[in-house]
Amino acid sequence: MAPSDSSSKPTGSGRNRIPYFDLAKGVCILLVIWFHLGVHTPFDPYLNAVRMPLYVFLSGLFFKSYGGILQLIHKKTKRLLIPFFFFYLTTSVLLPILAHNRLGINFETGQDWRLLYAFLTYRDFPNIPLWFLWALFMLNVSFYALQRFIKSDILLGLCCLVLGIVLGNVLSLPASISKAFGYLLYFYLGYMATRYDVIEKLPVRKVLPVSLTLFIALGFFSPASRVLQYIQQMLLSAAGVLTLLLLCKVVKRLPYVSYVGRYSIMLLVTHEPLIRLLGIARIGNPYVCFLILAASYLAIIPFMRRYMPHVTAQK
Repeated sequence: MAPSDSSSKPTGSGRNRIPYFDLAKGVCILLVIWFHLGVHTPFDPYLNAVRMPLYVFLSGLFFKSYGGILQLIHKKTKRLLIPFFFFYLTTSVLLPILAHNRLGINFETGQDWRLLYAFLTYRDFPNIPLWFLWALFMLNVSFYALQRFIKSDILLGLCCLVLGIVLGNVLSLPASISKAFGYLLYFYLGYMATRYDVIEKLPVRKVLPVSLTLFIALGFFSPASRVLQYIQQMLLSAAGVLTLLLLCKVVKRLPYVSYVGRYSIMLLVTHEPLIRLLGIARIGNPYVCFLILAASYLAIIPFMRRYMPHVTAQK
């Protein structure tokens, strides 16, 4: 199978958007919010296995070199670093300091100027989901360097696997480095899926029942060995990501879910502060909180599109 040309790559803009990618991103970000609300179900092992791997896989699907490392850094700075630093400074530094000084509200992660560099250390910070934007920037730049110098697809995959194990699971590095590289293999798989046009060419009716059965079956295993646990989790996540993508390809579009998927970065950077506000308002039922948050984005997204496009990757 020959690699597909660059014109067939997924795109995130305008008329060329592929509907089921927005649907997949919508499912993914809603699962993230569901998780951060502390909702627990018997399906948690399956949802947890898919949530972050799917997000990274989708990022790998859209990976482009943009003609060189400087162009890539410029593009990803606009799309990832500017939103990260803007919302980090506003929601993870200024907000907790003002809340402490003016309202007497204390954050477990701190409420002083040390929060300015908390993301560079092992410390948590108030708007913790922002780590993912920083992590995606690191993954994009690192993956560019790897695929620039490793021309063999197989060797590239092995390198991503080894780096994912060593940096993501063996070492404990600050600045979300370990967390980011723990997902490097899924980024590679997304890149390869686009390179060989896998998602478009797979026969859905034949593959979906197999991937779904495998996904369900793998969830019943709980190996004692740490090595086997890692392998089981990787296979579970891979089967889950494939299953969810194929389901989205069949469904194509769900109005609300596809809408928030298109603007998933807006949900990513704001849902944690909104959850804190609901906590202050003493709305404790997580299902009620989820419905309130879901409804609020019908107003928040248009507002951010109009007044905050440069800090939400819309410009």
